Amino acid sequence: MKLHPVDKEEIKQKAKAFFQSQRWKNLLVFLVFVALASCFWVMQYFQQKIEREISIPIQYVHVPDDIVLNDSVPGQITLQISDKGSVLVRHFLGNTFSNFNINLSTLSPDKNTYTIGHSTLLAQTQALLPNSTQILSLHPETIQIRYSLLKKKEVPVRIAGAVSPAAGFMFIDSVHINPSKVWIYGDKESLDTLKWIKTVAVNKENIQKKLDITLQLDVPKGIHLSAQKVKVTAEVEEYTEKKFELPIVCHNLPENIHIRFFPSTVEVVCQLALSNYPLLKENDLEVGMDYDELSRNQGIMISLKLLRKPDWLPNYRIVPETVEYLIEQKRKL
Repeated sequence: MKLHPVDKEEIKQKAKAFFQSQRWKNLLVFLVFVALASCFWVMQYFQQKIEREISIPIQYVHVPDDIVLNDSVPGQITLQISDKGSVLVRHFLGNTFSNFNINLSTLSPDKNTYTIGHSTLLAQTQALLPNSTQILSLHPETIQIRYSLLKKKEVPVRIAGAVSPAAGFMFIDSVHINPSKVWIYGDKESLDTLKWIKTVAVNKENIQKKLDITLQLDVPKGIHLSAQKVKVTAEVEEYTEKKFELPIVCHNLPENIHIRFFPSTVEVVCQLALSNYPLLKENDLEVGMDYDELSRNQGIMISLKLLRKPDWLPNYRIVPETVEYLIEQKRKL
């Protein structure tokens, strides 16, 4: 409801009368004494020693890959401490109590338990606190860790998903995974079912420049890995084709045998990076087969192979891929 001007003036007069009254003065004096008493109490609290209970999280670090902790281990250590109120308040407000790290790198594979005694726990937790803080008690007083030794096996890493160059481009070499193999740790039954470890799914298509990515590994349940991620790299470059007309050869041919191929020459079409074009020569390539393979062949057609090529040449095709052949026995002179 909107107040009339007369009502506003009346309120102002009543407020002025209240703040000038003895009642307000008495209330003001009381509030001042309460504030002073509170200040003295806080100062006394900060100066005197007090006891408090705190809990510090425990982290188990540097656990060997081939070891698994069997039982549930304590997740925190509880301390009853004593110090000046000012010290404790400063640390509580600043949240300066660090995690309590337990280093398990020295676990012996010949044992199955590891015990941290009371004196060790006391010394290590004291190091986390201010020098003036006294530990009155701690719980648990000792920590016993039970563990088991896992089986291990080395397996290759495979990329899950698509990694391919754009049209008109090619990988100069193969796609490199580093590390290409990882150690897996677990029970024998689980290890027997794993032939490789995959990365998380990735979709890298139409690549036109150097590939350089880091991928997390997809860790199966109950399995520990020696590495959690891998680096995937590949050089990419525009490609062209280079063609050669090559004769068909047959290795390890008996002296009394002669082979005729129809046709006797084939075309080898090589896809290679532009920078490698001048490096590829005709004598770097050889097309044919071994006589042992030909002698076991059924029929009059044989598939051809590229018997010799540079390691850096990944893609090629032989036209035609199969040819007819005729085995002839040489006449004795």
